[in-house]
Amino acid sequence: MSTPRLSPMLLATLLLLGSPALAAAAEPAEAEDVDPFEKNGADDEIVPPLRDPYQGMNRAFYHVNDKLYYWVIRPVARGYKFLVPQPARVSVGNLFSNLGAPGRSLNCLFQGDLKGSGTELERFGINTTVGLLGLFDPAKHWFKIRMRNEDFGQTLGVWGWGMSVYLHWPLVGPSCPRDTVGALVNALLDPATFLPGASLISRINRTSLTLGEYEDFKKMSLDPYVAIRDAYNQNRRHAVKSWD
Repeated sequence: MSTPRLSPMLLATLLLLGSPALAAAAEPAEAEDVDPFEKNGADDEIVPPLRDPYQGMNRAFYHVNDKLYYWVIRPVARGYKFLVPQPARVSVGNLFSNLGAPGRSLNCLFQGDLKGSGTELERFGINTTVGLLGLFDPAKHWFKIRMRNEDFGQTLGVWGWGMSVYLHWPLVGPSCPRDTVGALVNALLDPATFLPGASLISRINRTSLTLGEYEDFKKMSLDPYVAIRDAYNQNRRHAVKSWD
């Protein structure tokens, strides 16, 4: 099941707060391709709210992540952005995206999507060779083969595990019991997990490409916590097209 496109600002906000499910599904190099006004057939459907019985704990962890962003992640990302030109940062994003291709292929297979699984393997082969180990994305730009945004949280959703309740973990961000388990499996499927410092570099690099969007999102939100929770709920339910 491919993920429909949300507003870039909402997606960036979830990424900045570290949601592993969305980070696994994001493709930083394509950020400018997203049309926030693009029509989607699911847009007319009413997405049921996600229960939040642990709101007190979740809000506390949200504030922890918010402070970490302003006090640690943003300053480091700003310095990184100053030192590293944007084309190089886009290539770094491509590299990490390419490393995740085998995991995405497996998740397509787990979901019964043989075509999608083959597409990810095809992209991996092209980008690893012609794209210089994934620094570039000729599969997309030359051959028009687009990435399939699939992760194990979505796979569990396709298998019938609903979202249940909202969780907001420190350092991780928006989640639910299903996506928490999914994130652990995603980590095992991602080679970057086993490269010292790679996950941190990926997060800083991703943040450097979206600096300012989280700040703007907060300014426009009466309650950023609720806005992030609802955006996460919408994105993840649409990702598996399941109103559980």
